[in-house]
Amino acid sequence: MLIASTIQNDYCLAEEAKTNEIYLCPGCRGPVRLKRGKEKVAHFAHVSKQGCSGFSEGESADHLAGKLALFRYFSKKMPVQIEPVLSMIDQRPDLLVGRPGSQVAIEYQCSPIGKADLERRNAGYARIGMRVWWILGPNYWRKRLSTATVCRFWLKGRIWFYLPEKEHFVREDFFRRLDFKKRFARKTVLKDPLELSAREVANWAKIFDDVPLTEQIVARPPILDVARQRAKLSLQLAREQINPAIVNYLYEKGQRVDQLPDICLLGDVFGLVIPNWQYRLTVLLLLEKAGNDGISSELLEQRLSRYFYPGFGYEKAVFDCLMAELQEAKYVTFNREKFFIKRKLIFNN
Repeated sequence: MLIASTIQNDYCLAEEAKTNEIYLCPGCRGPVRLKRGKEKVAHFAHVSKQGCSGFSEGESADHLAGKLALFRYFSKKMPVQIEPVLSMIDQRPDLLVGRPGSQVAIEYQCSPIGKADLERRNAGYARIGMRVWWILGPNYWRKRLSTATVCRFWLKGRIWFYLPEKEHFVREDFFRRLDFKKRFARKTVLKDPLELSAREVANWAKIFDDVPLTEQIVARPPILDVARQRAKLSLQLAREQINPAIVNYLYEKGQRVDQLPDICLLGDVFGLVIPNWQYRLTVLLLLEKAGNDGISSELLEQRLSRYFYPGFGYEKAVFDCLMAELQEAKYVTFNREKFFIKRKLIFNN
């Protein structure tokens, strides 16, 4: 931990602490020991690790350095508390910034965190109406994060990193996942994402305001050409790497996965558990199966929601964009709150 209480109940940063003072944990009030050295970030550690659930031990050097650097960044322009104890939800964010009534919790995450623990902490902040900004550290930056991990830390279409050794933030956004190609995302290096040096009020809109999906497609990369995608699908089919339920369903209709209509091979949506081609094909097959009865927009969206990673948040926007594309291509029509297949699916034999 970076702060401790004196016996007079004053808070003290570890880098400002004196070696001959007595310091206590702000959470459990147990004694803590000051640790500092030439290679270490000054910090406090419990003399006894028992009996304190609020303050963890063993924070990495990256975490301590990053947390301290973030504290210095925010403290230039706004009130900031480091490692405050939020007794109403029994949680302790790394930082709490802003004035009462408009405070934001900052969680600087360097080590792996379980899905359940992450959801619990987010739910705690939600209960008290507090926004939380998850910022990832160097360990996450060095890895190629899975789609599930990105969606877990996803904040209005963006994920954030802070690299203490470089003293800058990195924003990653405009995510695209094209079938048979590497994931695409735009990376932007920022020294001052909140524009603290230029404004008296932090520009939280840059963090918490939504970026419409329709605006994000500006940066979309080109998809792999249709012929090469069909070749890839043929290889996957031979290796039995495609969902057998889809393979068998099409086989009974005299069709093959590698003979899909071209429109199924034009997707680039990030956040899907399944490939883009499978999502698009599923929509068309559901409409084809419904026939003249059609399917309501609500029911179709509900059926398709299972194909997105938790936390994605753009399911409806993806659905609306695809249905508009299918209508323009004369595959479907919309009438009286329902979608209908307009023409038979033509597979490329």
